[in-house]
Amino acid sequence: MQEVYGLDSAVINELNQHTFISDNFNQIQISINSASEKELAAHPYITYALAKAIATYRFQHGRFSSVEELHKIALVDETFYTKIKPYLTLNP
Repeated sequence: MQEVYGLDSAVINELNQHTFISDNFNQIQISINSASEKELAAHPYITYALAKAIATYRFQHGRFSSVEELHKIALVDETFYTKIKPYLTLNP
């Protein structure tokens, strides 16, 4: 919630007191092996430049064998990788 522009700490504290994430919640994951540039760029954390870099890497090297392989893309540093990893998968 702290990443939502305009939410101040009072609103975040109030939301934290009255909301929760269910233990069986599974976020939607994007396949880095099959998603188009447009589908990748639709994710709020993935810029169009990164989506294009992922698609280009796939074209040049073939399918990703692991999500960790994203580290080979210059635009992906460790902080960003940690943030985006839960939203990515290899499977369609």
